[in-house]
Amino acid sequence: MPAQTTAAPSAASSSSVKPVVQQQSNNISVASKSARGSIFPIEGLSPYQNNWTIKARVTQKSEIKTWSNAKGEGKLFSVTLMDDTGEIRATGFNLAVDELYPKLEEGKVYFISKARVNLAKKKFSNLPNDYELNLERNTEVEECFDMINLPMIKYNFILLSGLEDLPKESTCDVIAIVKEVSPLSEIISKQQNRTLIKRELTLVDQSGYSVRLTLWGKQAEQFNDGEESPVIAFKGVKVGDFGGRSLSMISTSTMAINPDLEECFQLRGWYDSTGAGQSFQVQSNMGGGGATRGFKREEMRSLAEVKESQLGQQDKVEYFSTRATIMHIKSDNIYYPACPTTGCNKKVIDVGGNWRCEKCNKSFELPEYRYVMSLAVADYSGQAWLQGFNDVGLTIFGMPADDLVRIKENDEAKFNVILHHANCKTFNFSCRARQDEYNVGGNFVVLLAF
Repeated sequence: MPAQTTAAPSAASSSSVKPVVQQQSNNISVASKSARGSIFPIEGLSPYQNNWTIKARVTQKSEIKTWSNAKGEGKLFSVTLMDDTGEIRATGFNLAVDELYPKLEEGKVYFISKARVNLAKKKFSNLPNDYELNLERNTEVEECFDMINLPMIKYNFILLSGLEDLPKESTCDVIAIVKEVSPLSEIISKQQNRTLIKRELTLVDQSGYSVRLTLWGKQAEQFNDGEESPVIAFKGVKVGDFGGRSLSMISTSTMAINPDLEECFQLRGWYDSTGAGQSFQVQSNMGGGGATRGFKREEMRSLAEVKESQLGQQDKVEYFSTRATIMHIKSDNIYYPACPTTGCNKKVIDVGGNWRCEKCNKSFELPEYRYVMSLAVADYSGQAWLQGFNDVGLTIFGMPADDLVRIKENDEAKFNVILHHANCKTFNFSCRARQDEYNVGGNFVVLLAF
């Protein structure tokens, strides 16, 4: 896993939640408590302390992973531990897996001691801690049954509208309504050379924005899609920029469904009263489009300035606004047959007269055509190629792609006239620049045109 940066979120709210704790056990003696000594804060752990005990909640527990290479084979697991002062990652190997994996459960609080403190391997963790724990066979783990002074999970929520201000690969906390749930799907990971199972959720909140969040593996399989529009609090999800801003669960991310939080109650009330019937701006387009980002005059640039400043060439997404005139629209591949399932938009293939979506694992009598277009534009300073998706096509042609398909099938001359009339029209374009993305017909992706 690449190194990741924990973003300092633009705080929409900060909350903490205390999960349900079991009743106090009678088998914890006063002697064992006194023998344990004083509790050490997680933020104070370092390789220079040996005799310490922490009181921490397990907020995340991984599956057992195995490896085999020239040096041998083995297994490991990791947990994320937190107290009121911070978080730390703890990893157990081989014999420690057998001893400790059954003892540690997500959501419960434990007294932990006799683990080794090492420098954190940042490529495996995005936690803001310079150290991590190595759990060993003799590491002591004792469940805490106290009812007071329990560590509470802390959130620093940001609104979905603020995601565009966060850098790619950063992490953040969000709380939102799940508006749509996609079916399970599979992808082949080229990096890991294995099949990954995923499920995509469409999240919305009071800011009027929606965003796609991806669940992976068992979380995707076990997600209950039978509950209608739950509120979920996500902690430590990764920010991506494919097709605009998106979110993804990673190994250290956690989610709490309908948590006992004030923000949860506010979201529930808003959505039930007005939000369910509201339309939302998308932070990402599941069909390969981009975030709906408004036209910003302070970001206005001429096409020559865009090229001279080499926007998007530093392996990061950059945005600009420009005003330009359409000179030419490529007429081939101007639209594609898409899955009609709401929120899918994946390309479907003709199989024996029916149109099949591999993602949804469904077949349809007819597809829903969507725009994907390359257009040459010009202003006083020069020319550039842009790529636009469905919303841009609707603006330029003033009709759905389905209508344009029927026109082309019935009257090729009329189709050519429509394309010709789109030329020489001037629009304000809000664009995303990234040189290594969507390198088909243009390096700049149009997010909005009007």
